[in-house]
Amino acid sequence: MEKFSFLFLSANNPWTYGLAEALAQNHLTHVNDFYDWKTYRLLQPSWPSQTTPSLLTRSMHVLPTGYAGKLERLFRFYLQQLIQQWCRRLERVSGEYPWVIASHPYLAPWVRKVPQDKLIYYNYDDYLFSQPHRKEQEKELIERASITICASHSQFITLRKLYPHRADRIHHYPHGFVDSFLNPQPKNLTEPMSVGYIGNLTERVDWKLVYELVQACPEVKFVFVGGLDKEEIVDWRLTRKAVLALPNVQHITEVPSEQVAKYYWSFAVNWIPYSIENRFNQASCPTKIMDGIASGRPLISTDIPECRLYPEWITIVHSPEDAIAQIHNYLALSKRPEAYGRSLKQLEFARQHTWQVRAQTLKDLLTIS
Repeated sequence: MEKFSFLFLSANNPWTYGLAEALAQNHLTHVNDFYDWKTYRLLQPSWPSQTTPSLLTRSMHVLPTGYAGKLERLFRFYLQQLIQQWCRRLERVSGEYPWVIASHPYLAPWVRKVPQDKLIYYNYDDYLFSQPHRKEQEKELIERASITICASHSQFITLRKLYPHRADRIHHYPHGFVDSFLNPQPKNLTEPMSVGYIGNLTERVDWKLVYELVQACPEVKFVFVGGLDKEEIVDWRLTRKAVLALPNVQHITEVPSEQVAKYYWSFAVNWIPYSIENRFNQASCPTKIMDGIASGRPLISTDIPECRLYPEWITIVHSPEDAIAQIHNYLALSKRPEAYGRSLKQLEFARQHTWQVRAQTLKDLLTIS
């Protein structure tokens, strides 16, 4: 039986950290993140979880501004040596050189000393769009990595087309379900006639669609949980302001992460009203998919590619009229006994796709790679 240990670089967000915690249930795992000192002082970052499995260790490294940009060459040798130092520590304890998971293109020059057959590239963003200057670094990772795992099916298809000679080493690897988001009491009553959205209230939301729906359903309470930015006034922010001012809308500012799941559980219907024109939405695997399904409540979404993969649990709407009809349909269903049976089936599906299951899937991919 093959032994595993893992070094997970730049893993300080809910989805990468969720995988790291799951791997550490059975395997020695070290997670790390890098910050420039200005960002670190501004954000004062902390790890997504305050408790850790016994096999998980963590470290944050604060470096001068530009360490991954204009000054990267000055820091390259130091960071390569640091990564090798972590690898040697893991190897001494586990007896095997660790698998190194690189989750950003900028890591490419720092993992050049990692053997190719021990390198994993974890892609969860359309970097050709969001960071076009990282194109060559991403190419280097895909060419060198033993496998590339893509959070979204869209990126999986895109990268296979761009690198056909590596297609057999590029895999779709959607986010896992978080145990604490699984609704333990789906029979509990929800807030009646409520539709909820949880997340940053940004341009990723189709605010024109939302405005039309909210106005058309005055008997429904729409709840938005998330923070507002304060940048310059543009059309979508004006529409958002109009939405939040409507009488059947409640806006709740950012809530502690440990309370987010309870909001998902409290709504009669959850929704993902994302703009289908937004390229980030088209290429992403929204965590709202997993969080919404794990609530055991009906989930409605605009036509986002990743949401199409779950037709049994996510209802795709293609027009305002379609969305209005589906909202009314699910609100009516929530009052009937069969809603509980559907919730149980939905939660059973979620339990089959937790991060623990995803961790085993990754190990299976590594075994056959």
